[in-house]
Amino acid sequence: MIYGYVRVSRQEQDLTRQKKELLDYGVLKENIREEKETGKTFEKREVYKKLIEECQAGDKIVCSSLDRFSRNVRETTKQIELLEQKGITVVFIKEQIDTSQTGISQLMLNIFSWVAEQERLSLLDRQKRAYDSLEKDEQGRLISNRTGKPVGRQPRELTPRQIELLEEFKAGKLKINKVELANLLGVTKSFLYRRILK
Repeated sequence: MIYGYVRVSRQEQDLTRQKKELLDYGVLKENIREEKETGKTFEKREVYKKLIEECQAGDKIVCSSLDRFSRNVRETTKQIELLEQKGITVVFIKEQIDTSQTGISQLMLNIFSWVAEQERLSLLDRQKRAYDSLEKDEQGRLISNRTGKPVGRQPRELTPRQIELLEEFKAGKLKINKVELANLLGVTKSFLYRRILK
């Protein structure tokens, strides 16, 4: 049996491209397993774990690329070894690696695993440098370069002026909608609905 495994790290990310590549390869739609979880470890990968339990000797798992399978050299090697022990092979379309092949395939797998991990570490480093470069306001909150507004969680307490404006809105004295009210108070819409207008 040929199975497909597609993965992204965040809920808002899309799996369409990966699924198309697997379908083009020949994986049946009903055999594609989808997961939205970190690529660093396999610890929280419940869909992947169920897939491995479902697979039998002689089965094949197809991934669009190595980084969709894992971004950690040690974890990748460990998983491939476990799958080999069960008689399950893995194919990475982008890198043209098939673990049923010996010799050069294993070498390529180690190289691409290392590259994928370096890309992940580089991304984390870029994120940290971008975070460190943000300016702070007088209250010590980081200011977004894109919006010019504080980032992170909204303050738990409203200022007296914000409370005054809120009361005017509730009394119908402010002829604005809730989105405009959120902008006026300097809070997000979700904060407004969750904490103020519930």
